[in-house]
Amino acid sequence: MQPRIRMGLFIGVVGLVLNICVSGFIGLCGPVVSLLAGGIAGFLAAQQERLPTKSEGAKAGAIAGLIAGGLVIIGQIIGGIGALAFMQLSGTPSIFGEIPNLEADPSGSIIYYASGIGTGLCFGIVGTILAALTGAGVGYMTTTEDPTAPIVQ
Repeated sequence: MQPRIRMGLFIGVVGLVLNICVSGFIGLCGPVVSLLAGGIAGFLAAQQERLPTKSEGAKAGAIAGLIAGGLVIIGQIIGGIGALAFMQLSGTPSIFGEIPNLEADPSGSIIYYASGIGTGLCFGIVGTILAALTGAGVGYMTTTEDPTAPIVQ
């Protein structure tokens, strides 16, 4: 397995677990976890592959960051749904509308959780784009040009 894929998966799983906690408490900070995960994955991929050109380093970093960001989306959604379930079960007041009662009409709960999934997915997609861009940037910056080295495919 290529280091860019291995690093993207490893950092992505760590980011997934971390983002469950972060997005469960403060949902807006989920893309920051993706940003960090993408940068770290891009750095490690570029360092391990030792690519000859900066454009190859950016490509490796972008792939690693995209994989890491894709996994962090899952953590964003799980954390968001967990926060909504906690708020509904504990009776915590919401500053954004009303939380549906468990005994009330089930369509309210369906809309409540569907909107939570949609919001988590939206933040997750933004985070994945940030992770890929950060991974590409870090991969580009950490790759040193060596025209005599063979190109790795």
